[in-house]
Amino acid sequence: MHPGRTLFAAPLLLAACAILAVRALLGFQFPVPWPDETGFVAPAFDFARTGSFFDPGLNPDRVVMWMPPGYMLLLAALFRVAGYSYALARWVSTIACLISLALAASLAWRLCAGWRRVAAASAVAIAFATPFMLIDTNVARMEMPFAAVILLALRATTAGRPFVAAACVAAAGLIHVNAIYFVPPVAIAFIAGARRRQFPRPGAADCLAMTAAALAWAAYAVDIARNWPGFQADMAMQFALKEFIANNDPAHPLWPMLAAAALAAAALLSRRRFDPALFGLAFLVQAHNGHELWYDYGQPLGFALIAVALLATPPTSTSRDIPLAAAAIILSAVIGWRITDALRPLLPHPAMLHRDVVPAADIARVRRFIATLPPGTTVDFGWTGMELFFLDDLARAGAHWTILRHSVTQVWPLRRADWRVVCDSTEFPAFLFKFDIGHPRQGADTGCEIVRP
Repeated sequence: MHPGRTLFAAPLLLAACAILAVRALLGFQFPVPWPDETGFVAPAFDFARTGSFFDPGLNPDRVVMWMPPGYMLLLAALFRVAGYSYALARWVSTIACLISLALAASLAWRLCAGWRRVAAASAVAIAFATPFMLIDTNVARMEMPFAAVILLALRATTAGRPFVAAACVAAAGLIHVNAIYFVPPVAIAFIAGARRRQFPRPGAADCLAMTAAALAWAAYAVDIARNWPGFQADMAMQFALKEFIANNDPAHPLWPMLAAAALAAAALLSRRRFDPALFGLAFLVQAHNGHELWYDYGQPLGFALIAVALLATPPTSTSRDIPLAAAAIILSAVIGWRITDALRPLLPHPAMLHRDVVPAADIARVRRFIATLPPGTTVDFGWTGMELFFLDDLARAGAHWTILRHSVTQVWPLRRADWRVVCDSTEFPAFLFKFDIGHPRQGADTGCEIVRP
C-alpha cells in the first residue's frame, strides 16, 4: 500500500477495530439491555410475525406511534429472513456504524489531499472511537442506521447529486424525526447550485430515489391517518418530554453548538466546500435539542465533519484554516470523551470481559420456564429490556410479556402480570429504576428470580 494511503487508513482501521471489539467482547454489557430497545425491537418482532406493529406489552390498546417505522421495518425484514435474535438487532447498529465510518472516510479522501487527508481521517477516527459513538454501535436503536443515511446524503451533496441527497434525507425522516435538522443543508446546496448555474437536471437515478422516498412517505401518511389519535397522543408525549429535559439539562450546554456555528461560518467564508460543515452543525443541533444519551454521538461527529470542511483543499485554501481545523478536532475529542452522569455508570470495566450482564444459565432457566406456560399467560420482567432475550420463546408458548405501567407512554392505570421474572445485576444503572415501578432493586448479581406477583 502507498505510504499516504497507509497513513490515511491506519486511524480508520483502529476505529473500526474498536467498534467491532465492543460488539464482540462486551455483547450486552455496554450498554446493558435498555428499555428503549424494547420499544423498537418488540414491534419489529411482531411485524415480522403478524404484519402489524401492535405489541400488547408496549400498549394493550393500540399501536405505539412515538417514532417513524423505518428502523423497525428494517429489523422486521431481517427477523423474517434470519429469525429473531437480540444479538442480530444489535449487530444492525454495528454494521450501520461501520458503513457510516466508511462514508465519512470516503468524504475525507475525496475532499482533502496530502497531509490534510491524513488529518481528516484522524478527525473521523477520533469521532467514531468516542464512548457515545461506541454505545450507539452496540444498542438496538436507530441512531446508526439514521447516521448512515444522512452521511450518504452528504456524500451525494458533495458529489453534485442534490436530488439523491434530498431523497436520502426524506428516507432518514422515516427512521427518525431528527431528519428535519438536515433539510436546511440540502436546501442550501440546491440554492448554491442554482446561483452558480450548476443545478443538475435529475436523471433516472434521481427520479427513482425521489419516487421511492415519496411512496414511502405516502405509506407512512396512510399509517398515521389510520392511527391518528394514538399518533397525536404519542407525539404530545415526545414533545413534552423534550421540553422538560431541555429546561433542566446541564449535560447539554449551549457552548458546543456555538463553537460549531463559529467554525462552520469560518468554513463557509473561506471556501466553497461548506457542505460537510453544515451537516456537521446539524448533527450538533440534533444532539443539543435531543438531550438524551443516544444523540450525543452527533457532537464529536459534527466537529469531525467541520474539520473535514476546513481541511478540504480547493484553490481558496488558506493557512488560517489549519488552526481552525485543529480546534475542531480537539473539540471533537473533548466533547466526545466527556463523562456525563448518564455515561459514567455504563462505562466498560475489566470485569465485563469475564461475565454476562445476567448469567447465561439464568437465561436458559427462564427459557425452560416460559416453555411450560399456558397460552395467554403474561410475564413481567423486573428489568425492562430483559424481555428481548425471550420474545421468540414467549411467542412459541403463546404467552406475552408485559410491564406494570399501562403503557410505555402512560403510567396509570397499572397492570398486573401472572408471573414476574425479576432479574438483577450490578451493571444496571440506578437512574433507570424509574422504568421498573414496583420492583425492589438489590444492586447485586442475583440473576433472575421467577416469582408470583
